Amino acid sequence: MTGSPLLIGLQVALPVGVFAIAVVVFVVWRRDERLRGQRELLRRAYELGEEILGASSTEQILRKVKAVVPKIFGVTTAELYLYNRHAKTLDAVDRSGSDPASIPLSAPPAGPQAGAVACFHYRTLLAIPDISRSPFPVAGHIGSAAPRSLLFVPMLAQGEVLGIVQMDQHERARVFSHEEQTLAQHLANQIGVAVKLLDQRSVREQLFRTEKLAAVGQLISGIVNDLRTPLAAIAGLSRTGSGAADLGSIAAEAQRASEIVDRLVGFAGTGQAQTQPVELNGLLRNLIEFREREWKVRGIRARSLLADDPMIVLGSHGQLEQVFLNLLVHAEQSLSESSEKTIAIRTSLVARRILVEIGFSGAKGAADPFVPGADDVSGGTGLAVCRSLITGHGGEIRLVQQAAADPAFQVELPCAAREKPGGAALENGRGSAHTLTALVIDPSEAIQTQLRGMLAMRGYRVVPVNSSDEGLDLAQRLRFDAIFCSVHAPGLNWVETAEQVKARVGGFVLLSDSYNADLSADFAGESRFVLAKPVDEKQLDRVLEAIHAASR
Repeated sequence: MTGSPLLIGLQVALPVGVFAIAVVVFVVWRRDERLRGQRELLRRAYELGEEILGASSTEQILRKVKAVVPKIFGVTTAELYLYNRHAKTLDAVDRSGSDPASIPLSAPPAGPQAGAVACFHYRTLLAIPDISRSPFPVAGHIGSAAPRSLLFVPMLAQGEVLGIVQMDQHERARVFSHEEQTLAQHLANQIGVAVKLLDQRSVREQLFRTEKLAAVGQLISGIVNDLRTPLAAIAGLSRTGSGAADLGSIAAEAQRASEIVDRLVGFAGTGQAQTQPVELNGLLRNLIEFREREWKVRGIRARSLLADDPMIVLGSHGQLEQVFLNLLVHAEQSLSESSEKTIAIRTSLVARRILVEIGFSGAKGAADPFVPGADDVSGGTGLAVCRSLITGHGGEIRLVQQAAADPAFQVELPCAAREKPGGAALENGRGSAHTLTALVIDPSEAIQTQLRGMLAMRGYRVVPVNSSDEGLDLAQRLRFDAIFCSVHAPGLNWVETAEQVKARVGGFVLLSDSYNADLSADFAGESRFVLAKPVDEKQLDRVLEAIHAASR
């Protein structure tokens, strides 16, 4: 009978062991389910953040938030309130709802609006699980429409509160966990970044339009004089002339007046520019002829030093004409106090780059008009427009002032393809008629210069910028074959930048400080690449070939 106690012990221990194993399995299963749920919430929040950053308006952001946030956080609805600096109010993005369209910050109404104002003032998240038991005065709604739980989250961007995200749960009391509050704050910050980008884009577009109108205003005085001359000739000939020669003169003067009007309308136009080959020497000769009469009146001597060979760039004829016409007007106005009035226009080809120089005998040591805040002698801001247009063509523009020489505007543009005798285009030795365009986002001028030279030798037109925000704005308006982005670029981080531009670019190349195997393994793929700085030519060729292969 010695085995009986052992048997009894086994009979007791077996159910206990089975129960313990079942408890462990249940705990592990619950943990896996909880982790799976958290991963799903993070995935949804990440996708929503991508869509928000790509939104074109605050109304579109609100529609995306209303569609996804209730599924992520288990709430009934969500609202957005943006800070109005002038009125000192929180303005609802959706003004069709039953809540007030604007919440005054100085004397907020009772109810949930008081929670939004407190969240804004204290710059911190405010969670109210049950408004009926909360000491905070938010129970302003009465009836079935009253929310049971509220969550207010500040939209923070660069240390500034741009507004409030409000989440309502109407059906039951709701406790928001620490993880949910952290996720809500991250999402609200992404909304804040998206709103700030929209504001910056709106300001840039308004500034560009204002600068362009100002530049047009500076040209009107000179154009009116040019237009008055052919119109006066037409009027005189129509009264006195009767022969075929007089009719021919009338037609010629009318054509000249029509060309002047076309130039003015083209400069003021706001439509999309068509990219095409532009021969710069011919364009400059036409502008010199166009301004010649005005220069003679002002006593200005023009020296045309244009090259004999055609110099072709790929871009907008109208925009390039705007740039050079505005530079000529600026140069001639700079000569108003000069005793020797001379303008010299020269073109040359240097390392597959076209250099246009507009020299004038103006005052030396003047402030650089391309530096923000510098004065424009013409009284307008047209030169900022010139810089924007030349940058969009992959070029540079600068004012060069040397002690022993007259000041000069220098415009550098990438040389485009010339045509073979048979009509086929030569594109920098690659046999393609398409000029490739690359965007370089790096705050280092040395890296910009290195990549600009290396890419120009490989047939690329290069647009350099210093921050991710500038690059993202350009990528949303222009088509780039490749984007090179530094891991340390100011503004939006490189992960979000890559996600934002992936549908608009042929290849995204991340520029790291040194070779990083883990970064290369995690990021590379789907037209994404990693290059170490300074960039090696063989590695660059490998990346460009992969981008070309993917685009075919």
